[in-house]
Amino acid sequence: MTEAEEQDWKEAAAFTLSWEDEDIRNVELEWEKTQCKPREVCLDVGKELGTATNKFYKPPCVSIHRCGGCCNSEGLQCINTSTSYVSKTLIEITLPRVGFSKLVMISFINHTACTCQPKRDIFGRSHSIIRRSFHISQTGCIMENKTCPHDHAWNPHYCRCVTEEEVFNLMAGNSEPDDSESEMDDFCGPYMIFDEDKCSCRCTNRLSESSCGLNKEFDESTCKCICSNTEHHAFCEPQKEWDADACECVCRKNCPKNQPLNSSKCICECTESVYSCFRKGKKFDSQTCRCYRLPCRTQVKQCQSGFYFSHYVCSCLPFYMKEYQTEE
Repeated sequence: MTEAEEQDWKEAAAFTLSWEDEDIRNVELEWEKTQCKPREVCLDVGKELGTATNKFYKPPCVSIHRCGGCCNSEGLQCINTSTSYVSKTLIEITLPRVGFSKLVMISFINHTACTCQPKRDIFGRSHSIIRRSFHISQTGCIMENKTCPHDHAWNPHYCRCVTEEEVFNLMAGNSEPDDSESEMDDFCGPYMIFDEDKCSCRCTNRLSESSCGLNKEFDESTCKCICSNTEHHAFCEPQKEWDADACECVCRKNCPKNQPLNSSKCICECTESVYSCFRKGKKFDSQTCRCYRLPCRTQVKQCQSGFYFSHYVCSCLPFYMKEYQTEE
């Protein structure tokens, strides 16, 4: 409870001296429940991300925390003072390809602390994110950025914010808008949107440095993960070549079936050798890269009762030893 809320409670308590203790506790409990604090809410994924209307998510909503509650004063509002990112795994469905769906991990802003602060003025109020249409509007603007600063208005013809003087000139047909004001139109660039909670630009695809894997770094100018070790491109071994997706030198040899690829050496070689076959009591065939056993010189047609003929030792052995025979 903040100092202001505690003072309000003390002032209210001054009028309750004749009330029962249980009634006071009930009022205090309700007061505590309605304080400004992070509360679990259901958030519409499409509206929060501002994605095109041809994309859908399952489930369509996620559960996160946002600031809410009463501030006991009309001049105050409950806003967040700290945030964190919470990752959610969802199914993304893209139309008109009905069968095209994939698992995606999306990060959402989660409010972790709240406080009551004076309300913002009309020009500083936050605007809800509008879900953009898949089709370009009739005005020619791909998306409308209506969050214009003071003394500016959105012009759908030029797709940017203009001053009142420029609006008058445009209506009179005397001049074109001043290009010096072009930064007012989505100053975050084509890959970013303005995050009013953090008061900074963020990538629309929600990627960050932690999203990039090994040998990659985050490029804020393009909102993509790029290779951080491009200087290694020219130093790949003769048998290897550079893979731009994996950001490393990889082996791309096509080996015959009897000579599998040794990825560490990037060569095709046999898994068996003269020595490995010798330990098995067999011979090595370099043509097939396999071990083979020489046939027994003498074949025993029939062993006595309780014995069987073993090709390993070319003689009769007791049946209980057959379980130790791993291959024929």
